Amino acid sequence: MSTGNYNTNQTRSFTHLDFKERQLIEKWLNEDVNKAEIGRRLGRNRSTIHREINRGTVEQIKQINGYNKKVTVYYSDS
Repeated sequence: MSTGNYNTNQTRSFTHLDFKERQLIEKWLNEDVNKAEIGRRLGRNRSTIHREINRGTVEQIKQINGYNKKVTVYYSDS
């Protein structure tokens, strides 16, 4: 039986987003910067930014004008 052509000698160059990058994402989202632009500013793929935003987004209930309203918010420290 033959094995596939798998190259196990390649090292991956992926790095996790650090806390400072997450803080910048939070800041830029509050300034209505889109995900693709955030990715360009950080030198990251927009899908990385998208996954990070999904991971750090929470739904909250806030009182606005006397009414409870659901809002979604990204937190860099979550």
